[in-house]
Amino acid sequence: MDPRLAQLLQMTSLYGTLAKFYEHSDPEKHIYFYKMHVQYEMQLVQMYWALHGHEHGQPESHSWDSHYHG
Repeated sequence: MDPRLAQLLQMTSLYGTLAKFYEHSDPEKHIYFYKMHVQYEMQLVQMYWALHGHEHGQPESHSWDSHYHG
């Protein structure tokens, strides 16, 4: 796995876990960590598709729709 992708995955997971931990005990911390989680998650998805040669986060033409209706 690409080390940059691994780093983003780790940060996404960390902030997601912290957001879940504070969900019912501290709403302000929950919101803060959830926003960080979403920020890293978006970077993770963009990096993943960039490394796999796809544009704009769109998978190849092997989609579910073309498989069942193509």
